[in-house]
Amino acid sequence: MKFPNLKIIDTVENKTGSDEKELLLIKIDWSDIDNHKIEARKNWYKKWGVPNKTEEQSVALDQMLDEVDWNGEYLYPSKYTYIYKKYSEFLISKSYYEECLHLIKMATEEWNRKRPFDTNVRESLLEGAIKFVELFFYLICDAIYIYNANLHLNTVPPNLPTTNQKDDVYFEHSVLLKSLMLFRFWKFQTGGGLLVDKSSEFIKRYNDSIVDKFNSEVKQDLIDNVKFEPFGLSSHYIIGKEEMLLSLVNQRVRDNRISKIVNER
Repeated sequence: MKFPNLKIIDTVENKTGSDEKELLLIKIDWSDIDNHKIEARKNWYKKWGVPNKTEEQSVALDQMLDEVDWNGEYLYPSKYTYIYKKYSEFLISKSYYEECLHLIKMATEEWNRKRPFDTNVRESLLEGAIKFVELFFYLICDAIYIYNANLHLNTVPPNLPTTNQKDDVYFEHSVLLKSLMLFRFWKFQTGGGLLVDKSSEFIKRYNDSIVDKFNSEVKQDLIDNVKFEPFGLSSHYIIGKEEMLLSLVNQRVRDNRISKIVNER
């Protein structure tokens, strides 16, 4: 289990009226966790993408993998890149920050703890770690709402309809942001069939209007992203994906052969 890093950039005077005199300016850095997932997926394709590869096919597949935009749709729905960028830096109190670090420690220890029980018992005992993860992102969203009034401005999302500015502020900070961060966190750290549930289970605690808004405007984007595969393989079933990838690799092998002949003339 890997978390994004909370990097302290600076300290600033606390003008919110709370007890702590200073606030921490934090950058939430996803690069380590993103790069880990990217390398893991590349290695998966190299090992399992094309069984019994020839040397030419290995070279071709490596070329294709290097050309993929792994920082795009692969990691999260790129439609919401503006959300991740908008909240990449924020103010947080020292007490919030320290509690976030504590939750990282608790979640990681619970997740990695070896338990000699059957599958159902192990899955039930992992609920503690899953809850610590949710609380980690809950604290971040809460701190953003409390200490970052500047981020409340221009909150109307460019691709979502709005009827009430105040409602949009609440939805973006308390629901959309938290769900998107949970989604980015859990992607490839849990099974694809559980990803959307782990990213949105908390929303069931809200009133019907919030649940309906999320289900109608956001949830399908998450479902579609779970299915995303590079090389245009997303729409194919498992067997079809294998055949399609092999076909693309063989096409690149032919292209490489032709290019070599042309260059040798």
